[in-house]
Amino acid sequence: MDWKEGILPFELKPEHPHEAGVEELVPELAQIEGGRLLAHEAAASLRELGFTDDEIREWALTYIATRGSGDLESFLAWIREMERAHGDIA
Repeated sequence: MDWKEGILPFELKPEHPHEAGVEELVPELAQIEGGRLLAHEAAASLRELGFTDDEIREWALTYIATRGSGDLESFLAWIREMERAHGDIA
C-alpha cells in the first residue's frame, strides 16, 4: 500500500467492530500492549475518517486477538476487508 500518514488510499466506515459484524475479541494479556501500540499508530489516520478512540482501540485489540500481530498497513487493510465482507463498504 502506498499512503502517507493521515491519508488512506481507501475509505473505511467509522464504527465499532461489532457494528460491522465482527466479533470483538480481547487478545491474550501478553498481546494487549501490542494492540494498544497499534491503536496509537493508527489513531491519526482513523480519526480523520471519524473513528472514535474507543472504536480504534476495539478494532486494534480484535485484530491482534485474531491475527496475533501485524503492521499498520495490514491492520488498516484488515478493517477494510472486514467491513467489505459484512457489506458495510463497497
